[in-house]
Amino acid sequence: MKNLTSQLLVLLLLVSGTIAAQKSDRSADNLPAIGDVMSALRNATGWALQDNGIWISSHNCIPNSDADKNKSSEPQNKLGRHNFDIIELHEVMVHGRQHVVMIMKSEKGEYEFSTLRYNWRKTDQLDYYVFRAEKLSELMPENMLPDHTYLTNLSLVTGGTLTNYNKHTYLTKISSDIQRAWVQKTKSDKTLLWAMMRTQINGKWVIRFRPIDVFNKKEIYFRYSDPDNQTKLLKSYYYEVPLETYSSFVKGLPVYDALIVQPATFLEYFKRGIAQYDREDYNGALQDFNRAIEVDPLQRTFLIYAFMGSSWHKLKEYKKAEQMFNIAYDLKPDDASLSKDWYRMIYNRGLNRLAMKDRDGACADFHQTSVFGIEESDKLIKKYCK
Repeated sequence: MKNLTSQLLVLLLLVSGTIAAQKSDRSADNLPAIGDVMSALRNATGWALQDNGIWISSHNCIPNSDADKNKSSEPQNKLGRHNFDIIELHEVMVHGRQHVVMIMKSEKGEYEFSTLRYNWRKTDQLDYYVFRAEKLSELMPENMLPDHTYLTNLSLVTGGTLTNYNKHTYLTKISSDIQRAWVQKTKSDKTLLWAMMRTQINGKWVIRFRPIDVFNKKEIYFRYSDPDNQTKLLKSYYYEVPLETYSSFVKGLPVYDALIVQPATFLEYFKRGIAQYDREDYNGALQDFNRAIEVDPLQRTFLIYAFMGSSWHKLKEYKKAEQMFNIAYDLKPDDASLSKDWYRMIYNRGLNRLAMKDRDGACADFHQTSVFGIEESDKLIKKYCK
């Protein structure tokens, strides 16, 4: 059993890298760290049934139903009833639980003088929707019946709109909103309903879908799920994409069962802690590592203390990191196959000592790891250990 556990822990360590390789843009503020784009939908055909009985389409835009409006060249009409440039899925860990941030970027605009239709001013808009990761599977239910309209409520944790947003800081704003919603336990002002249907066009399977942004009030969103109304949601207008494209979009962000099921054993807590570390939720990772030790204090392995040291380092708590690295150092494994990981931990301790301005201690670690063959050590020796 101990041998099996060691093998699993080695595998988990190898996928995590070193403390130097991880990003921590928002960790200093203890904000949830939103990851990079995991999947995106960039192209869809929007269809709308006109009031004259003709269907028309547009790229990434659901046209208006007013045929006369669509014939006009006014920029307001070109926006249609809904449009998007891209729909992105990001991952974010919120206090140990995996969540999804769906971001829709679109073009909006208004006239400076609406009555005169004068001076059209284009704006870039971003709508974001944060929900639990397990809800992602509801965007594409298993065994979807052909030509049947499905509807899901993503039950948002929070959501909002940013107009003319700063492309460098908008993720931080969303992170702040997530943190506020969590701390204040507020109810989201809006929710996102998602209607979808699988159907066949000219022998090829496609998905029709429609996002429905509504106030988070049961008396409002409940009417959409009424059987009579639900069948009409995709009757007159929708987006359409190939089945493969839609599937790649929805399933491009993997949902980890280990982050959903409540862990109970040392290994389950440790695995979830590593998953949170990889997703830059270092406080959440530390909570799980500590719980792992509480569940089974006899499982004293240098690996868990190595990760705890790296987590504290990421949070810039260098003295606490040093304590964890020292414990890991004293727990040198007898198994030779773990030696490389133990020396990697010493290299990480050297980086932490550099951050503490303990150059002598850092150099001692780098010399030790250089002998073992960790090439990064040689570069740092030349730079700091003359």
